[in-house]
Amino acid sequence: MFQHLTNNTNNLTNKNLTICNIVNNNINWFESKKISDQSELSKQYATICQQHKQQKKWVLFINPDEASLDELANTHGVDISKVLCVNVKSKHNGSKQEDSISLNIEQIKSVLCRGNCSAVILSNALFKQAEIVQLNNCAKKGETKCLLIKTIKAKENVKLH
Repeated sequence: MFQHLTNNTNNLTNKNLTICNIVNNNINWFESKKISDQSELSKQYATICQQHKQQKKWVLFINPDEASLDELANTHGVDISKVLCVNVKSKHNGSKQEDSISLNIEQIKSVLCRGNCSAVILSNALFKQAEIVQLNNCAKKGETKCLLIKTIKAKENVKLH
């Protein structure tokens, strides 16, 4: 009888894991957002940290806006002990999008696949469509939310009539 109960428990556990895996497959692991001002960016950062704080994993910001990060603890009450920041120097090679950063895709894929972070936030980075597909696959594998944030300058929001 004891063995029978143990087998039932294992079956329940396996069924629960299968259900969790199915649910996890429906999560949107990669997301891209356009942000128009610093206040909106600060709120977005806070929302991300609040959504992922119960996972007790790192939230990694790559090339974050420093002022918006400062607001996390001061205004939004975010515990920054689980926030990591990495700043990558931009290489201006005469491109029109001088505020965009070209990041090493292999390093980001590695971080996403490992699953040590609950979320990775990439600010003003440029990726090709094929790279975005790779980032999505790696984020799904590591169950790590990947968010690409593009800050739009005021002049980009103005349309001429």
